[in-house]
Amino acid sequence: SVYAATPGRGKYRPSQESPVPNFVMAGDYATQKYLGSMEGAVLSGKLAAEVVCDKVAGRENRNGLRPAHSSVGAELEERRPSGVAGSGPI
Repeated sequence: SVYAATPGRGKYRPSQESPVPNFVMAGDYATQKYLGSMEGAVLSGKLAAEVVCDKVAGRENRNGLRPAHSSVGAELEERRPSGVAGSGPI
């Protein structure tokens, strides 16, 4: 089954290539065209394998590293969990 993707959310999905050495992202969550499906997970695995092969061969990956959206990792204010009252144990 495929869920209805919300427009504009693709910009938050990571690419298969990562800024972390020897770490490659694969799965239906990573950037690819079949979101939330087995087909997407398979395609993402193929794209991740291409990243690994390109690194081993010393080639630049054609899809490249996708920068994180500006809101990811932005300063967030600390909030109390909703529904929690008081500061003592229950």
